[in-house]
Amino acid sequence: MKHNWKMGLVAGIMLLLPLALATTTVTTANAASQTTTSKTAKKHYLIVMGHGAGDPGARGNGTTEATFLRKHMLPQLRKYAKEVKGSTITFYNPKKNLVSDTLYHHKGSYKLNKKTTVIMFHLDAPAGHGGHVIIHKKHPTKRDRRLAKVIKKYVGLNRAYNGFSYRTNLRNCNVLRHRGIDYSLVESGFITNKNDVKHLKKHMAKIAKADIEAITNEKIK
Repeated sequence: MKHNWKMGLVAGIMLLLPLALATTTVTTANAASQTTTSKTAKKHYLIVMGHGAGDPGARGNGTTEATFLRKHMLPQLRKYAKEVKGSTITFYNPKKNLVSDTLYHHKGSYKLNKKTTVIMFHLDAPAGHGGHVIIHKKHPTKRDRRLAKVIKKYVGLNRAYNGFSYRTNLRNCNVLRHRGIDYSLVESGFITNKNDVKHLKKHMAKIAKADIEAITNEKIK
């Protein structure tokens, strides 16, 4: 039987074609996988207004801690949280109380993703002046230092702590710490101090903007 070289060439091409297509598909899939992996996920921050859900917190100057934080601070924080590009910021339901949800219902901090960073805002009492940041390590992080600078600029620092206090006796914070969740608790000033409250109200927009910048380490225009 006479050998037809053209038919042999066609047969060879047909045999090699599936292999070439398979190689191309694998290469494309690998490239897509590498592209997905190279994209860094945005850092997630959860901002919490202290107390609430029947717990007024501290009282002073005709208001309560829970009410002041939700009425004056929360709207401004929400406004500037929308401006950041490299981070994701969400807010704990202001109708709820993270502490009671955690300690009495085994929800709250027990249900948070461990990659979430929690920032809690509070006001101090019974008497004093200035704010500070409660930290979960013996030395403040760069974020803690940025938050303390905001307090110092607009309200002033509590002399008793000089910006920071390391606490291990706060039950909700202990749940966060034991779960390995990063957090900062910001005491923005004394609700019982007339001047602290005055400065907070007067500069609330600037404070909120600076706080969001301090939390995310992003500059808002």
